[in-house]
Amino acid sequence: MKNYLIPTVVLGVICMVITAALAVTYQITQPIIEENNRKAAEASRAMVLSAADGFEEVSGDFPENTVDVYVATNGSGYAITTTAKGYDSDPLKVMVGIKADGTVEKINVLSNTETPGLGSKVSEDSFTSQVIGMDSNMNGFEMIAGATRSSNAIKNCVLTAFEVYDMVKGE
Repeated sequence: MKNYLIPTVVLGVICMVITAALAVTYQITQPIIEENNRKAAEASRAMVLSAADGFEEVSGDFPENTVDVYVATNGSGYAITTTAKGYDSDPLKVMVGIKADGTVEKINVLSNTETPGLGSKVSEDSFTSQVIGMDSNMNGFEMIAGATRSSNAIKNCVLTAFEVYDMVKGE
């Protein structure tokens, strides 16, 4: 019996020490991670809406695939983050910069786990640049051959952003 008890107690103590170390590490690094995420989000908002001098978060009853909505403090437009399901089980996450005149300034694909070399092409500038200057009609939007679901996900993200834009613009 003693041959089983000592190794079990030692293993239990080791597990508790490691768990405590992980908890302390998490407590120390969590604020740093949150700050880095905040800075990355600010940089992304500045990228999709370059004329903005700052942003304020807008709250409201938005569609469920809306992640966040920010208005430029100088009134130059909105930075709206939305998600849509593509081919992969994880949704694409896209930030859309919509200028005050109701046209897209730029989009930034924040999260993309689509098929490498095919669906992942929706993150490339050669694809995302086509929406620059488009309004909510999305006339002229072209799909990537073989990546229709991924292309549609980007289009749906932009269309949701326009839906949110119409909601906040009407306030």
